[in-house]
Amino acid sequence: MSINAHAKKLSNAEPASPTSPLGVLQSILSNPTDLDFVKQFTTDDFIYVSLNYEHAELKRIMPWAGTNEGTEGLVQTFIDVGRYWTTDTFEIQDSFENKNGAAIFGTFTYTSNVLGNTVTSPFSVLARGENGKLSYVQFMEDTFATVRSFRNGGEFSIKANPDGSEITV
Repeated sequence: MSINAHAKKLSNAEPASPTSPLGVLQSILSNPTDLDFVKQFTTDDFIYVSLNYEHAELKRIMPWAGTNEGTEGLVQTFIDVGRYWTTDTFEIQDSFENKNGAAIFGTFTYTSNVLGNTVTSPFSVLARGENGKLSYVQFMEDTFATVRSFRNGGEFSIKANPDGSEITV
């Protein structure tokens, strides 16, 4: 079976309840740009990590990247993503939960609104919380691919291989 065939085998868990971590995460993802809506599902000390903990260079390209305190950071991320890209597809392939956390995995396809470049990326979301509210959400994607959807020209010279070879992208 090919890698893509394995990835497309869905195994979504059903939330234990609407107030379980997976149920709450799914609720948030149903309307992530409405601050009042999302706030009902997050704690006062909510933390949202988008793509990395902190990376100044990436933040210049994607202002939402990094660690954000408060629900506003999550909501603003989804607003900004909608400004930067058109979401062509967003497919959840797997989801899991336990008493205090949940995870969702899938793929999305975005088209950049400025250049019209299309990219497909896997994604993962980790959520932690209890009692019907999330205190932490972390969103990860193939950031190299999504940033390249904004590429307007130029090359990078990459030297990562220990044998000394160099590539240009």
